[in-house]
Amino acid sequence: MADLDFANWVARAHAFTIELRHVPGATIRSSVVSAPGSESELVAIERALGRSLPTGLRLFFAQGAAALDCAYVFEPTGATLNQLATVLPTENRIFGGARLGPASELADYSSAVRAWSADTWIADEPAQKDMWESAIPFLGLDNGDYVALDPRKDPIDPAVAYLCHDDESFLLAPQLAEFLIAWERLCYLGPEHWLLYPFIGKSGYLDAEAPLAMRLRALLSSSRP
Repeated sequence: MADLDFANWVARAHAFTIELRHVPGATIRSSVVSAPGSESELVAIERALGRSLPTGLRLFFAQGAAALDCAYVFEPTGATLNQLATVLPTENRIFGGARLGPASELADYSSAVRAWSADTWIADEPAQKDMWESAIPFLGLDNGDYVALDPRKDPIDPAVAYLCHDDESFLLAPQLAEFLIAWERLCYLGPEHWLLYPFIGKSGYLDAEAPLAMRLRALLSSSRP
């Protein structure tokens, strides 16, 4: 597992959100950071899940925050809108924000994912069904998708997967820490799939150092007055 201070990561994510208030075209929708979870709370969550939390996710909730809900929308105009077209040509606005948990909802996320894998088209797609049934979802999105851990190869420090409810699911990063580091470098974009997928590199994971990612960072930094 990559060495990552989860408390500092949460603090930087919150600070990034607050700073965006000064960016023309940016609207902050939420900037909520909960306290870390206690040991008894995490044990209760694991009991409800019927499984232990992988090390990285457990440490995030124990050291970083039991729930993180930062969200922004960026709606540029004029020359800045033209800059956005060089990053995501089909979008005239982008949104994002660091979001994980709440830890207390993990069992509900897991139940919803199992139900979807059993009752929809995923049930007829063995590879997709295997991913969904094995997954440990830690973020539910409004569109019915999830960001999850995929413990099939490494149950201790699993890969991070995007579970797409109406299309093929895919991996985002080899471990949680790597996902968080890349996501921070991508300005916490999305994490809806149509925003993040263009940043998947040749490795099959998010590439936060590719030219496209650098243009994204320049877009937001150059929008400051």
